[in-house]
Amino acid sequence: MDPLYDEGIIDAVRTLKGDAAALADLMALGSRPAIDAWKQAVDNRLLPRLMPEFPLVAAIGGGGSSGKSTLFNTLVGEAVSPTGGRAGINRRILISLSASHRDTPGIAKALFDPFGCPPQQMAEKDQLTTPGEPLLYYAHTLPAGLALLDTPDFDTGSGGSYQNREMAERSLRAADVLIYIFTNANYNNRDNTDFIARMLTAVGTRKCFLVYRVYPSFTDGEVLEHAGTVSQNLYGERAEQHVLGIYRAGEENQVAAGLRPMTIVPVHDGQPDLMAALAQMDPRQVRGELHRSIFNDVIEQGQRFFQEAGESRGHLELYLESLRTVQRRSVQEALGHLPMDAVVRRFSEIWQETDPSHVRIMRKTGRVVETPIRLLVRVAKWVGGSKERKNGLPAGGDMAAAMEADLVRAANGLRKAAVDPAVVLHLSETDPAAGSLHEAVQRLAGKTGATDRRTDTDMFTLQVPLHPALAATQAALRNENWSAAVEDMLARQETLLSLTSQLEAELQRLAREQRSRMTTFDQIRQTFSAMLNIIPATAAVTYVLHTGDPVGAAGIKVKLAGLFGLNDLYALVAIPATAGMKKADLKQLETLLGPVARAWLTHKLMAIEALFEEKITGSLMQKGRDVVENAAGRISSMAESLARCGRALEKTP
Repeated sequence: MDPLYDEGIIDAVRTLKGDAAALADLMALGSRPAIDAWKQAVDNRLLPRLMPEFPLVAAIGGGGSSGKSTLFNTLVGEAVSPTGGRAGINRRILISLSASHRDTPGIAKALFDPFGCPPQQMAEKDQLTTPGEPLLYYAHTLPAGLALLDTPDFDTGSGGSYQNREMAERSLRAADVLIYIFTNANYNNRDNTDFIARMLTAVGTRKCFLVYRVYPSFTDGEVLEHAGTVSQNLYGERAEQHVLGIYRAGEENQVAAGLRPMTIVPVHDGQPDLMAALAQMDPRQVRGELHRSIFNDVIEQGQRFFQEAGESRGHLELYLESLRTVQRRSVQEALGHLPMDAVVRRFSEIWQETDPSHVRIMRKTGRVVETPIRLLVRVAKWVGGSKERKNGLPAGGDMAAAMEADLVRAANGLRKAAVDPAVVLHLSETDPAAGSLHEAVQRLAGKTGATDRRTDTDMFTLQVPLHPALAATQAALRNENWSAAVEDMLARQETLLSLTSQLEAELQRLAREQRSRMTTFDQIRQTFSAMLNIIPATAAVTYVLHTGDPVGAAGIKVKLAGLFGLNDLYALVAIPATAGMKKADLKQLETLLGPVARAWLTHKLMAIEALFEEKITGSLMQKGRDVVENAAGRISSMAESLARCGRALEKTP
């Protein structure tokens, strides 16, 4: 059996069709109209015709007054379709099927499936003259292996508006073979032949018979010459292999009036008459050839859709990563003046509350004093000799105002990036996101409008347009009340920067871990406690985030692994009170305060990130993640279906 008839291959085609259509909607692909046409061709011309008993479907098509209905009546052997009079008299499709199929389940339904309606038998001829769904007529003279379609004129109308073209198009797309009838007046009408050609070659290439209705005075040579023009217009250089036969029909008044059947004569000697040629065609063989042609086109077009979907997914992932990079910067900017004295003070309290009993007794007797006194004296000298803060940070109410300004500025910048037509980033080569973003732009090779342009020795500007799948989500975000959102964020700022229960639990855990690592001498010496007592007094603990190890920098270096999805993010914490401190004491301080700083910064950076996602980027990010996740499964499924169809084609004869 031809492997193309295998049920597994048919399932693969169904899956491929469904995946492509779903991706077109999901990702708002630019090729959506092409995918819709391709899907319709698979539905109409391939899947319903896999039934072994399904007859060969021959559609009779042609321009106005070319004699379609007369030819249809001649082949059926009965005058069932109205003829004569003006062009365009018939407004419906008429499908004639052998009466032997009247009780065969599924045949009539499969014939009508491409038209989206159930079979409806014709009650009288006049039904064909009013617009409506296709009609069915069972003919006793038709062979079981043949179904005939009489189509309305596809060139009736004016100014490019054709009243029957959609119905004609549906019938031509549903046919296995075409019988194209034309006259001397319209044989070289390119509008007609271009329309027919699109139907015959859109997905798979179907063959045709040519019937030239012409006066007896025309020689066979003239008939062949004019038919050759039609063939070239329909198939181009492939005309010879796709035209099954050329026939001439007499131009007689009685025939045109429907008073007698049309005489159809083959032009070439030895060629069977038209009805015999149709009856001799093996439906499965014809459909097999058509199926292979369709399968080739399905795979070729499916590969293009698959590639486009992959590029679209890459574009969406690039946009989301670019927006996340802007968000990461905005979060850092929002916490530019984040004080740490409160968390250090609380850790100091926890530390002293958890002192062992012997240390508390020694503190009461004054024996644990030596190192703390020295440090406090040193701090007092440093504080007394400082006229202003060396780090330039404001204090008190000025600190609160600076923090508020940071939050508003960062939020405005992030929202602008989220509602603009494109995300624009100015990156240095050392930025941890630079490498992956640059590679993604290069991989897409300009197919999505994303660009990166070098602006300096180690700087480049990245621009990533909004993905079409996010257009509606972005429009909704743009229409939200931004002033109200800013007010809400400012109202929640103090709560966000406070000591939460989660952070309290983290500090308790850190204190326990630190004590478990201390030696008995350390516990007695209690240098840590003194250090913790001096830090809140300075109120000068600051930090700077580095995307990379700040080798050689002064201060406590804290690695924030995994924050913002980065594995190389550091915070450099500066504590002015430690100036001149012994190396051993500084090392102990770093050991103790490093985890505290890490916990504090991680909690607060994540809190601001969550706030920004709630008020600004969350809807875009969530929609994007959903689309990427759903698209990934569909794209993978398409790849599997395409591979399966490709293997089947390799095995076909």
